[in-house]
Amino acid sequence: MLGKQCPPFRSPDAVLEVNLAALRSNFETIATFVGPRVEVSAVVKGDAYGLGLEMVSKALAEAGCRVFFVGSINDAMNLRFILKSQTIAVFEGMPQRSPDIYSRFGLTPVVNNREDLDFIESVKSLPYFLNVDTGFSRSGLNMEELREECLVRTFQRCPPEVIFSHLACAGYASDVTNALQRDRFQSIYNLLRPARGSLAASAGAWLDKSYHFDMVRAGSALYGLNTTCVRPNPFQSVVNLRAKILEVRNVPDKEAVGYDATYRTARDSRMAIVGIGYKHGVPWACSNKISVLCAGRPAAQVGSIMMESMVIDVTDIAEVDCQPGTFVEILHRDFTVDDLAEVAHACPHEVLIHMGASCFRKYLIYPA
Repeated sequence: MLGKQCPPFRSPDAVLEVNLAALRSNFETIATFVGPRVEVSAVVKGDAYGLGLEMVSKALAEAGCRVFFVGSINDAMNLRFILKSQTIAVFEGMPQRSPDIYSRFGLTPVVNNREDLDFIESVKSLPYFLNVDTGFSRSGLNMEELREECLVRTFQRCPPEVIFSHLACAGYASDVTNALQRDRFQSIYNLLRPARGSLAASAGAWLDKSYHFDMVRAGSALYGLNTTCVRPNPFQSVVNLRAKILEVRNVPDKEAVGYDATYRTARDSRMAIVGIGYKHGVPWACSNKISVLCAGRPAAQVGSIMMESMVIDVTDIAEVDCQPGTFVEILHRDFTVDDLAEVAHACPHEVLIHMGASCFRKYLIYPA
């Protein structure tokens, strides 16, 4: 007989520090930019982008956030145990077709298609958000469907609390797709006249005010990622990533380091093996391309990044500063998730979620 399954173990050798003060500051930055007439909601899907649904949501609620978006009904139910009064909207729609779950937990379904809408109409008393596809081609009722007379009558009988859409190219301010989607959304907004409309997410909030409508949906920006057209990054970095030195060894001149001998020493060297690898979210594609900070000094990462470890060159750093047990900094104020993802030609969202799922998380509640 098999024993009980153990919860996943997160290695204390790799520590992701989550600065909740910076998270709240980013929320306030967005709120200040869009102004008091526009509500800022929070997207906390993917376990709050890997940073922990409970701690992140509590911090945002303390900052004044009243509307939260999650990806699944399970996440929504978990979040309701954390937040008692805030609105929780569920992106996945109504796959279970069970109004009891939504009403019992006080959750708001998102209507993504006609089947969802038919179900909402049959229930009548359940509040909902309406997803409108203005050119993203992912989910949501399309423009032709929304103008059908029978659906317009349905919306009159069962009006949505919020209609929203998603911009495809908001990170590129001059892309003509943005204005096209805005104009399409405006036409549906005028037709349905909902209580609130939301077109912009994190990047879209930094376009002009015609994209704001009544609510913006902040996701990546809250976590310090910059998908906007604004440089430098207007948001504070929310995470630092540190990892422990496991071993220090002497490596002679012209010796190979790591798989495939992608690096060879050019002198007698000291190498430190650090307990973090691509399992923890540091992309293999960054091999031989990044440095870490050891005692505040840069140390080049050398050789192929491995599953659970990587090697750094500490030849020029005092031995006393790089002993086994010493922590080095992989991500910090001057080298962020965005920077790491750029080196790897990867999506920063993916990198952050991977780190959050694999590293030990430590929460900081005061400014760094």
